[in-house]
Amino acid sequence: MEDKKEKIIEEAKYYLKSDKTLKEVAEELQISLRTLQLHIKKLPEINSNLYSLVLNKQKAAQIAGRKIGGQKGKRTVSYTYEKAQEIKNLIITHQLTYLEASLCTGISTSTIYDMVHSTFISEEDKIKLDLIAEANKKKITVEEYQERHRKR
Repeated sequence: MEDKKEKIIEEAKYYLKSDKTLKEVAEELQISLRTLQLHIKKLPEINSNLYSLVLNKQKAAQIAGRKIGGQKGKRTVSYTYEKAQEIKNLIITHQLTYLEASLCTGISTSTIYDMVHSTFISEEDKIKLDLIAEANKKKITVEEYQERHRKR
């Protein structure tokens, strides 16, 4: 029984000294993650101070992981004001669909959509772009689209 307690203490110390996760430590010790977790659960009965240190490390890792995870989800703008204006002018001038604009520029349709709906584009131009998009959906010109909606 003492050997098992010593083994649990050694595993906990190894975890604390390393900069590895529990999963990585378990792999290095050639035990399953679940076994290591069960050993840590037994640690308060064996050495409560060591258990507190392990818990503190786990909490710190959890907080750090949340921060990193939150940062990974943040999107950054991958285009400039000038590029957004250029795409807007291309679409308005030639009354292109987002797909056609994508084929002309090599920029994905979702990025083009983001560009022309960004703060780089005036509300007036956004209305023009939405009008062109609606007309293109119906496969008619903007003038035809406006005429149809005036009659309503």
